[in-house]
Amino acid sequence: MTALSSAALGNGFAGYGVSSILILYLYESVAKGGLGVDKILSAQILSVYSSLGFIAGIIGSNVADRLIGTRLAYRLGMITKGLAIALLAIPHGGMPIVVISIIAQLFAAGIMGQSLNALTGALYADEPTKRDSAFALLYIMNNIGAAAPIITGTIALQFGYNIGFLLSAVVLLVTILPYLLLSQKAFGGVGLTPADPIPAARRKQVLRIGAGTLIGVGLLLGGLFAIGVLNATRLSNVIGTVSIFLPFLYLIYMAHSPKTTATDVRKLKVFITFLVANSVCMMVWNQSTGILSLYAADQVNLNLFGLTLTPASFQTVPAILAIVYGAITSLLWAKLGTRQPNSTLKFGLGTMLWGAGPLFMMIPLSLFPSTVKVSPLWLIGFYALIILGEALTSPIGYSVTTTIAPLAFATQLVTVYSLSQSVGAGLSTLAANFYTAGHEVRYFLIIGGITVIYGLVMVVLNRRIEHAIQPSEAKA
Repeated sequence: MTALSSAALGNGFAGYGVSSILILYLYESVAKGGLGVDKILSAQILSVYSSLGFIAGIIGSNVADRLIGTRLAYRLGMITKGLAIALLAIPHGGMPIVVISIIAQLFAAGIMGQSLNALTGALYADEPTKRDSAFALLYIMNNIGAAAPIITGTIALQFGYNIGFLLSAVVLLVTILPYLLLSQKAFGGVGLTPADPIPAARRKQVLRIGAGTLIGVGLLLGGLFAIGVLNATRLSNVIGTVSIFLPFLYLIYMAHSPKTTATDVRKLKVFITFLVANSVCMMVWNQSTGILSLYAADQVNLNLFGLTLTPASFQTVPAILAIVYGAITSLLWAKLGTRQPNSTLKFGLGTMLWGAGPLFMMIPLSLFPSTVKVSPLWLIGFYALIILGEALTSPIGYSVTTTIAPLAFATQLVTVYSLSQSVGAGLSTLAANFYTAGHEVRYFLIIGGITVIYGLVMVVLNRRIEHAIQPSEAKA
């Protein structure tokens, strides 16, 4: 796991590090080292980039499954991503370099998709008792990388944005070295060949069609932008809406594929249980970054033990808790071995903890009027609950997905699962329509209650669900 965990650390560091300073770099004045782009346009550029990342991930997972295998896909994708970020370090590159870098980063995502998680699942396919611990370790390393904004932000402030980008690129490329040097010895033949290779006679034809389609879509979007029919906000909204339904449409496509067996179809039906559960959990997470962020700014006393906090500082709490909880769960699963709870039971308990967060916040909302500044410990308690839930659902979800995935869709199903984040964001947007100031208690009761009940159903039915996934391993 050294090679994979090191790569996860670098990927997390680069992703969080770049995103935290890129928007500042775009709208900061030229005199202060930025590009002086309008703030709204800057936000729209990043929104489009994020939205297109979902589509690129789907393409990348197809490339891994059908063309080059997960090992080569991840290697090429990470190197391309590192070089793309390094472009941002070019002094006085201006907006052209930013556009080229973003396109190159999307190209990197279009190569590797969810290859890291798919490769981890394949590596531990015959060691189910170690699989959950392996994904928990990836979860820890990715969250260690989440500390990057503090580092890159400080570097950018002191030495300029270009140096902050350069640091992110260097960390990414250095942390992939163990993967490049140790993969042959550590992985053997795992991930070397595509799971469902395109016949050699059709490969050129498929590549031509794929390239032509991408170019055609690019020209169409460019034309719509040029004539004013489409803008960044509309494109982001369209992709966001499509992303809500895309995972379920993709599952229907997989279920009806001639490459999917009857056993695979049965497992895919069970997989919907986990997909919906994670979508609900992501809805809760979006409440924490939306409504509760405003609550932190307006109704929380930001003085704690003599320290003055900022509303943004609460966003560092989840990363710290994730590292602690991830370490504990990873060690616990490794220690318990074959005696550990099954994956469905873990996921169900985790989902209930996600729901316990909003229910917990009902206490200060009930006890204190809006004119009273409450202790920040209430928000910390909320994060303590939902991140403990995440420590159970996030690594376990990816572990289960790699177990369920049909051979022909090994990487693609992992991408489908990751799209539950966009489904959760969509559910959060819909839920926000029912939010009214002064009725927060009822709002959080409904959100938390639905999440807890869903998790409880998974806990009660854990043996039945687990048996449908992996009959030989089903136990409480």
